[in-house]
Amino acid sequence: MSEISVRIEDRVLPSGLRLVAVHNPPSRTTSTMVQLKVSSLDERPGEEGLAYLTGACLDEGSTKRSADDLAREVESIGCSMDGSGAGGAIQGPAEQFGKSLPFLRELVLDPSFPPAEVQRVRDEVLAEITAEKNDPATVARRRFRQSIYGEHPFARPSWGSEASVQACSPDRLKTFHERQFVAPGGIIATSGPLDPKEALDQLEAEFRDFDGEAAERKDPPQLELPAESSDQHLPMDREQVHVLCGHLGIRRKDPDYLTLLVMDHVLGSGPGFTSRITKRLRDERGLCYTVHASISSSAGLQPGMFSAYIGTSPEHREEALTGFLEEMRRMRDTEVTATELKDVQDYLTGSYVFGLERNSQLVQYAIRCCRFDLPFDEIRRYPDKVRAISVDEVQGAAQRHLHPDRVSVVSAGAS
Repeated sequence: MSEISVRIEDRVLPSGLRLVAVHNPPSRTTSTMVQLKVSSLDERPGEEGLAYLTGACLDEGSTKRSADDLAREVESIGCSMDGSGAGGAIQGPAEQFGKSLPFLRELVLDPSFPPAEVQRVRDEVLAEITAEKNDPATVARRRFRQSIYGEHPFARPSWGSEASVQACSPDRLKTFHERQFVAPGGIIATSGPLDPKEALDQLEAEFRDFDGEAAERKDPPQLELPAESSDQHLPMDREQVHVLCGHLGIRRKDPDYLTLLVMDHVLGSGPGFTSRITKRLRDERGLCYTVHASISSSAGLQPGMFSAYIGTSPEHREEALTGFLEEMRRMRDTEVTATELKDVQDYLTGSYVFGLERNSQLVQYAIRCCRFDLPFDEIRRYPDKVRAISVDEVQGAAQRHLHPDRVSVVSAGAS
């Protein structure tokens, strides 16, 4: 059985900023990521998409350098750097770790939001929004999210609407950045061959004066399952129909998370072997090339979604939907077989190390541990936890979290 264990140390600064260092001795590179407590939940009415646009414009220049000059300086030390809606990341040779940190700080904390570049990025986003209106798969997914999340901010696209994007001026980006890009609740994580204490010392030296006050965040609307199922079709001039079926899901902190991860691979998301939905709708019935279902993959600090998806011919829409619902009920009503459970356990415990091979993956793992209050040695505990899951536990989790009689069904495409 594959195993992995890494040394991780952390430090919390007086500002509320948490620093994390992952020791990866064989590596010759480092990856460092800043993830602040910023999301669409922080957008006020009329600001929809502002978090996304702010992140997209971080690397368009700082108050010290133009975008080209900043990129040139970063490349001169063999590094690459990108911004995001909640911070940014830089990767490069381990010996350049110290030199890379000021550039990362400049990217995340000192953007200038030049008007010409903001206009260009805004135009690119508007073009994507227009293009997506003609893509039935995207149209179906958007409407499906709306049916699940209702008035919750997660119901809308991360980059907002045409009207809200057009309103995203450089001044609005600057105001949002000043308000939300603050230290409290933020995480800066690095992975590489440096001793963790030395790495933490260098991170602290660079970011110790980064502070600010946590911005007020209103609680989002409460999310609940609907009393009954709904079904809607959005006709579009296409040959295929894209069908989504599901309901509100779980938070990552849900005690059933790992059990539901196992259930997902039996039901509809397991690569390396045939899941039930894949076997029934693709292999046996030949209805599609792509079909999948999962509840664990979208779990976060807020509830994710259980969603099952298929792209098929319009005459097979009802058969595909029947297949989804019947397999959901079978997962609730009968135990998975011992063979199914063992196949999934073998796959999950044998493959998880491949998602932790690169420094960037180790950084993301460390940040997830911080965000979801997981111990840093969850890597070591993971195989035993997965192996300990029983057929009874899988059925029990399915009964608690799968609701085939309270699903939202949305399709778009040919009628």
